[in-house]
Amino acid sequence: MDFLSSKFTLASILTTLIKVTFLISLLPGYVSSQASLSSGEILSEEFLAGLPASVRDEIEVQNQVKDEIDLQNLFRSETSVDKNKIILQKLKKQILALDKRISADDQKDQTALNIFGQEFFSTLQSSFMPVNVPNLSGEYIVDVGDSFDLLTTGKISKEFELMVQRDGSLIVPGFGKISVTGKTLEDTEAAVNGLIESTSVGVEAYLSLSEVRDVQVLLLGGVESPGIYTLSGGSSILGALNVAGGISETGSYRKIDLRRQGETIKTIDLYDIFVFGKYTSDLGLRSGDTIYVHPLSYRVPVSGGVNNQAIYEVLPGETAAKIISFASGFSYAFDGFDEILVSRVDLSTKTYLKLQLQALNNFQLKPRDSLLVPSFDSVIEPLEVVNISGEVRRPGKYFINEGDTLSTIIERAGGYLESAYIFGGSLFREDAISKEKLFAQLNYEDTVKYIVSSIGKEGSSINNSALDLLAEELRSQNYSGRIVTNFRLTALKSSPEKDIALQHNDKIVIPPLQKIVYLFGDFRKPSNLVFNPSMRVSQYIELAGGLKDSAYEELVIIDPDGKTHIYQKKFNLYSPDIEIYPGSIIYAPRNIGKLSGIRYASTISPILSSLAISLASLNSISD
Repeated sequence: MDFLSSKFTLASILTTLIKVTFLISLLPGYVSSQASLSSGEILSEEFLAGLPASVRDEIEVQNQVKDEIDLQNLFRSETSVDKNKIILQKLKKQILALDKRISADDQKDQTALNIFGQEFFSTLQSSFMPVNVPNLSGEYIVDVGDSFDLLTTGKISKEFELMVQRDGSLIVPGFGKISVTGKTLEDTEAAVNGLIESTSVGVEAYLSLSEVRDVQVLLLGGVESPGIYTLSGGSSILGALNVAGGISETGSYRKIDLRRQGETIKTIDLYDIFVFGKYTSDLGLRSGDTIYVHPLSYRVPVSGGVNNQAIYEVLPGETAAKIISFASGFSYAFDGFDEILVSRVDLSTKTYLKLQLQALNNFQLKPRDSLLVPSFDSVIEPLEVVNISGEVRRPGKYFINEGDTLSTIIERAGGYLESAYIFGGSLFREDAISKEKLFAQLNYEDTVKYIVSSIGKEGSSINNSALDLLAEELRSQNYSGRIVTNFRLTALKSSPEKDIALQHNDKIVIPPLQKIVYLFGDFRKPSNLVFNPSMRVSQYIELAGGLKDSAYEELVIIDPDGKTHIYQKKFNLYSPDIEIYPGSIIYAPRNIGKLSGIRYASTISPILSSLAISLASLNSISD
């Protein structure tokens, strides 16, 4: 062999080895950091440059597609055919997984009922995962591979680590050998204690399970992923089924065999566990066990007035009463009915059978049957409350019934205190707030339309700044939702039509008597003045220093109960006096020159509604 031929042979071998190593790294489940190829860590750039193009491309792609996020970076015009094949392979796997997930979601959307039992395996993944935690009951069956910690005290104080040998025995150094396989954990502890006590006087022993053996079991039949699984020795049949992905679409939840050495030692109905809670862990798994899930019998949907609507598996010969029990019985919505419907479909027709309750125990179901349980679920009306505060004997929140009125809630609150200012009582209501907001919005829109149509007209003093002012007024408004009504119990009793019916979340405020008259707005000296029954409106105005030149010649006077009056001055003469009470408000609005020409109602309402007064609302509604 000459130099050239030997060089060619070495190159061929190297190329072949790299290809084989690369292909092995693509095998499922291959996890070896030594077998991964990284141009930055194992192979230098110079070495890669000397490789055949196809091998170099394979190595580069393998490095690039480790992270699925980087797939998008491979879609370049210069990507080779080999690279595209690898990309396509990975994308196909992603598409299949996504298609399966979407199909499952679509199926879930198409039916209102779920197959009973599916949710247990989809939500209990962490609960049933096999873990090597020896926190087991005394009924655990000891077998080959289990490990124990043994502590002796007294004459001999030592710690031992013991494992059950292949012959099923535990060897305790210095004490002897004892057979434990097939014994319960409790019996094993007793046996070891007996061995030590019989061979050494004055020695006490403490045995504890430190590590549970692994077992290999075979899962076959109607499971999502049949195969051989290595589990913890403390695993249950539920845990094994869960690891295998749960029961498949064609598998039975009602007939699952545990087979050992070719014989069926137990047949399990998962409904006993899922419906009735009859779960026992006294039958542990052993290596070599087979769990076989039988094929599905057939399913029957149960909907309507039952406690758990779902699609249930039915075994041959089972009755409607049995399936109703799987659905946790009839719900309260079925109360009053005495029959259910059975929808029965054969190859040519669909019929509805009325089934009396006393016949449920004898009616056997067939494939394609459906149980339709009638139900009537009345709307549960929430409890309605009102709040009353202020000068009543028992202020607080009160539940109300249909027909409760203002007088009934005041009486329930113990009536008025002597300090109550009944004339100043307030009732605030949520739907009144909505009406106030609607009125303010409509008023604002009408005003804007007027301003826009007036801007630029000959002789008009309105300009764009008026819109900014109105927008600011709208933003600053506060809505109280006050209802103007009579609070005197004698008047309400004598005229029941005036006794307003209460609504949910009404708020009633009964203030104390305060002998004050409030003067706000464009007065020279706005003041809170002491009420004087002999004084007129004009005298209160004089005490506030009179009106400013910027004030309107119309004043707004608000009674303590919320009624509003307009007090006008024309030709230096005021309109007839309006009576003033303790708690009355006299408001002098400013004459906004920029808005001259706009109707009074369109300018004064936004200003009035922006004020918040404790005794009276400036934007009140008469009911």
